[in-house]
Amino acid sequence: MNFSFLSPFFLIGLAALALPVIAHLISRKSGAVKKFPAITFLLASRGDSAVRSRLKDFLLLLLRALVIALLVLVFARPSLFSFAPAGVEGPRSIAVVVDNSFSMGYGGRFGEAVKTARDTISSLPDGSFAIVAPLVAKPGERLSPSSDMAGLRQAAGDIKLTATYADNEKRLAEVYAALSDSPPEKEEVIFLTDMQKNGWRESPPPRDWLRVVDVTGGESSPNRALSSASASRSKGGTALEIAVSNFSPDEARDLLASVGLDGHEVTSHLDVGPGERAVREFTLPLGDDAAAPGHGTASIEKDGLPIDDTRYFVLSGGEGSGVLIVDGDPREEARLSEAYYLARAGETISEISGAPVSIKDNEAFLSEDLSPYGVVFLANVGDVLPSSAEALREFVSEGGTLVIFPGERIRPSSYNALLKDLLPGQLLTIQEAGTSISPGDGSAFSGDVRERLESVRVSRHFSIYPEEGSETILSTASGDPFLLRKGLGGGSVYLFASTADTGWNDLPISPVFLPVVKELMDTSGNSGVRKRSYLAGEIAAIDVSPGAERVEVSAPGGVKTPLSGAEPVFSGTDTPGIYTVLKGGKPLYSFSVNVDPAESDLSRITIESPAPAEAGRPGFVKVFSELWRYFLWGAIALFISEAAVRALFS
Repeated sequence: MNFSFLSPFFLIGLAALALPVIAHLISRKSGAVKKFPAITFLLASRGDSAVRSRLKDFLLLLLRALVIALLVLVFARPSLFSFAPAGVEGPRSIAVVVDNSFSMGYGGRFGEAVKTARDTISSLPDGSFAIVAPLVAKPGERLSPSSDMAGLRQAAGDIKLTATYADNEKRLAEVYAALSDSPPEKEEVIFLTDMQKNGWRESPPPRDWLRVVDVTGGESSPNRALSSASASRSKGGTALEIAVSNFSPDEARDLLASVGLDGHEVTSHLDVGPGERAVREFTLPLGDDAAAPGHGTASIEKDGLPIDDTRYFVLSGGEGSGVLIVDGDPREEARLSEAYYLARAGETISEISGAPVSIKDNEAFLSEDLSPYGVVFLANVGDVLPSSAEALREFVSEGGTLVIFPGERIRPSSYNALLKDLLPGQLLTIQEAGTSISPGDGSAFSGDVRERLESVRVSRHFSIYPEEGSETILSTASGDPFLLRKGLGGGSVYLFASTADTGWNDLPISPVFLPVVKELMDTSGNSGVRKRSYLAGEIAAIDVSPGAERVEVSAPGGVKTPLSGAEPVFSGTDTPGIYTVLKGGKPLYSFSVNVDPAESDLSRITIESPAPAEAGRPGFVKVFSELWRYFLWGAIALFISEAAVRALFS
């Protein structure tokens, strides 16, 4: 509600307030004073009467001034007014849709939209029905016309800004359809919005049931936004990249941008031209644990729309994409170690893919957390505990790739028992006869690699009995399996029949070793690219093994949501920030949620509506509620009070 005077010129009459003041001052004047001792004694004895007289005069002055002020206000006709749809005569059936997409957070526009919605409901005639709805629907929302105006005003006040947007035309049509159940025949939808283009598929045609209200008042909306932020690990360090978009007609000069990752922060100043996009790159040194997962925040100086001035990101090349090589026979001379050639191949591939490579010995592997890795190589690892066997099984089920190279430290009976569900075949005895290898019937390798494989010589290898459902990728000249593959859950297990070093074969020093290792990683279905970035409102697919128990998602505010099902999904991505997936109470991985950069472009759209009844308020008129009667009764009450005061002090 707003306050105004219908006849403000009568306020000039407030000058009459000077009349009782002047009369009061004149009444206090007296003639010349001559002192007589007897009279002075009498006046001193009546001091209380003088005090009462002054109090009476003051109260009478105040009451008379208030009476005059109220009478002047009565003639000025004070009124409360609100805005109502033009043409309101009898009961109406309307729906008020408040745009709560995040662009409405610019300045005080959303508050103005909510206030207009409440005023519109208050101005409806008796017998009217209405719906108050946000543009971005709430989960499980039911739209139904109501005649409870107090409840509708409360519903308008309960609408909150979101971090997303909606399909405007679809939502407005949905709200209009919900009005069909209301008694008044003519239905109308009033859309309170900032006229932003995003959310409209195209310029909508005019509709006789839609009235669009521009809450911006035609003001311009210059805006800057952090439109993207990412980080990835490489051999030289952590590469950070941000992009800043300038959706305004003026250049942004010396704009401060900062990026923070795992306790490290870098800053820079950017110049972004009008309507342009600037990209800035940073580099941070690798930490002690290059394969550890990480996440960070990028931000620029706040402007009229602060929600898009911050962006969150999860480090790619960290969780779920590292390469772990377990050396079962480490040596002081690196070239003699079991994993030497694997490490060289992994580092070469890392320079291209950015996937970090970690090398652990057998003892460290027994307590290693496998969540940061996408590929694990076991090179002649003799000691495998039941706990590490279970960890490997879980790792593969969740999409990881396990590659096993046996050796003389391997005990086949132990491997076959502990890794029974993982191995694509049972390890049997060591064969001493020299042989060559050849590709199987599948097409796991390129033609050039398949041709060069026949030059590889094998002096010793394990004989392997393939499990049902496994695939033989490489074979020896005698027909024994040399490389088998088995799928488990979302991942794969590869089992070689010979070593990763040159003790039993010359594969590691052949030209095909690097392509073979790379193709195993590439064809595993786990190259480290898992979706870890979502827009607000999107449904996030949770990467856990089928049937995993106690899976939760922790939102930025700390609220945890339990998930269930064979392929759990999370739909509570309403707030921008970093979300953490927990399994058994322990962090499994993180993903980021950000606002859609398209909503940061506040370009306007033209929507034709019925002609406005008042400039600045399309399709709205002022509805007045006069208050002069209350002021008149107040003046009468004060006039009676004046008489009562006179009688009290007489």
